Amino acid sequence: MNAISLPDCHRPPGTTSPPLGDPLVFLPGLFMTCEAWLPLCRDMGLGNRLLLDLPGHGPNEDAETVTQDLASGKWLDTMLERIAAFSGGRPVHLVGHSSGGLVSLLLARRAQDLVRSLVLVGAPVTGHRDLPRDIGAAILSHDLAGRLSLPMMWRLGLATRGNFERALATVLPRGAAADVPDEMRLALQHRDPEAIRQFGKWVLDQDITGHMTEITQPCLAVIGRQDTVVPPHHQIKLLRRLPQAQARLVPGGHLPFMEHPRTFARALRGWLALDHSPRMVAC
Repeated sequence: MNAISLPDCHRPPGTTSPPLGDPLVFLPGLFMTCEAWLPLCRDMGLGNRLLLDLPGHGPNEDAETVTQDLASGKWLDTMLERIAAFSGGRPVHLVGHSSGGLVSLLLARRAQDLVRSLVLVGAPVTGHRDLPRDIGAAILSHDLAGRLSLPMMWRLGLATRGNFERALATVLPRGAAADVPDEMRLALQHRDPEAIRQFGKWVLDQDITGHMTEITQPCLAVIGRQDTVVPPHHQIKLLRRLPQAQARLVPGGHLPFMEHPRTFARALRGWLALDHSPRMVAC
C-alpha cells in the first residue's frame, strides 16, 4: 500500500503541529488517493504525518492480488504494520474519510493499543443499509458492466484537469473541485481501475454495526450537513453504538475538509488538543 510521510522539516515557518507523541494517520475514501490530504496537511502545518492509500488504490496493485487480500483480511495487518513502523509503536490518531473511515473502524477494533482516537469524516459503517444506491454503486457491483465501463470512464475522467473537475463536481461544489490537488489526478492515472472496483465491491458488502461496541477509543464524527453520499442520519444513528463517540455537524457535503478546509481544520485541532489518554476504571 502506498504511503506518504511528511517529515517535520516540511512544516511551513510559523506553524505548529501536534506533539510527536501523537502521530496522525490519514486515510482517503474510495476513488481517491492519499494525495487528497496534502492541502490540509500543508495548511495546518502537519509534519511527520502518514498518508495511506486504501487497498487497490496504491501503485502497482493488481485486481487479482487485491481480491485475494480482501478475502483473507491480511491487508489489515499489513496496514497496521505500516502504521506501527511509522509511529514507532506509539498510539496514533486515525483520520478516515468515507470508506477510509470504515477501514479506520476496523483498524481500531483490531489494534486497541495502536489507535488512540478516531476522526471519521463522512464515514459509513455499512456498505448497503440506509445508504442511497446510485449508478456508481450498480457499476461497482456488476462484474461485466464494471469491467467494461469503468476503465473507459477512468481514462476520460482523468485525461485532463477540466474532465477531472467535472467528475468531482458530482460530489463537490465546482469551486472546491478546483482546489483538489492535481497530484491525486496524476496518481489515479497510474492505478488499476479494476483493482479499485474490487475494493468498492468489498465495501458494499460490509456491515460492522454488530462489532461497534468493541471499539472503545474516543471518536469524533465530522458530518457535512449536506452530505448526499453518506447522509447525516446514517452517520448519527449508527455512531450511537460507539461507546465514546461524539458528532460535529459542519457546513458542506461529503468532503468537508475540501469544501470548508478552515472549519475542518478548527475541528481537527480542537479534537487533537483534548486528552485522549486511556482512562483507568475503578472496580
